[in-house]
Amino acid sequence: MKLAIISMGGKSSKLIAEEAKKHFAQVDQFNIKGIELHATTKNLDVLYKGQPLKNYDCVYIRGSHKYALLQRSLTRALQFNSYMPIAPEAFTLAHNKFLTLLELQKNKVEIPTTYLAATTSSAKKILEKVNYPIIIKLPSGTHGKGVMFADSISSASSVLDTLDVSNQPYIIQEYIETNATDIRVIVAGNKVLAAMKRKAQSGELRANIHMGAIGEKYDINYDTEQLAIKSAKALGADICAVDILEGSKSSVLEVNLSPGLSGIMQATKLNLAEKIAEFLAEKTAEFKKTSSKKGYKDILEELELTQEKTPIKEILTNLEIKAGIIKIPKIITDITKFTPDDEVKLIIAKDKLIIQKHEIEK
Repeated sequence: MKLAIISMGGKSSKLIAEEAKKHFAQVDQFNIKGIELHATTKNLDVLYKGQPLKNYDCVYIRGSHKYALLQRSLTRALQFNSYMPIAPEAFTLAHNKFLTLLELQKNKVEIPTTYLAATTSSAKKILEKVNYPIIIKLPSGTHGKGVMFADSISSASSVLDTLDVSNQPYIIQEYIETNATDIRVIVAGNKVLAAMKRKAQSGELRANIHMGAIGEKYDINYDTEQLAIKSAKALGADICAVDILEGSKSSVLEVNLSPGLSGIMQATKLNLAEKIAEFLAEKTAEFKKTSSKKGYKDILEELELTQEKTPIKEILTNLEIKAGIIKIPKIITDITKFTPDDEVKLIIAKDKLIIQKHEIEK
């Protein structure tokens, strides 16, 4: 199996690449800054430094929110030929703090009460009706940057005036008292690989390792574990970090698609790079086994062999629609044995179409 890691070339990506050599025959690293996508009516090509990117069984994309559009586009281009741990839309969602919260809220994940305002004037109106203290954030930003604390309407107003030059919307969020701590959880699929409690420095409320916070191993309970896994699934990420505030009711702050590993590895004494590499190898093997890249004859043979035991099969394909008319792939007619003379019954609902042969009663 072959693995490509596309990232900013940070320490965590290098650690994962090194461990992955134990599980993949080939491991290559690419700097995301060298990636190009060329789109035409018929093709979507991925290039690295002007040359076509070779085929890989797994492509793991990491990196800054600055490259969210490129990450999403790249995943969209490669997702049918390679195992991609993160869904295309996840890059747009997780790299924006408010979009993350909206997706979590839609999936019934507990979140802090949060407001979004497009302008400084509208944000100041929100300040008049919230309970203090509050947190003010910018939608994008990592390592705790762009996150500020205000304990009164006057201090909050001053923060907004300071951030006005950023020309970004404002996120205003209720402050949940946790004694300046949060829980960072590393998720891989349906499992939690590790968790640590982060304690902010004295006089600091941002519990980020990059801001000087201290991390220590933390044994989370079942409910918090399931909350982290549910959050990862809501965003479409097989591998990520989930930041949780544990209060009277635990709530999720953020989902990080490219978490740093050094801090949590030091805190937990676990080789998370190795665990992530193992997970990538397992999922890649599953992807190759069930890949829709199987040839036409292979699919037919498999269906014929299992027809008696499993008469219903699902096939993943793209629809060809012209002038509003759906053209069904030939493999469907070969399997169903439909003929032009057959009378069929169409069962239609939103996002669903069932075609069933209609037997005429005699």
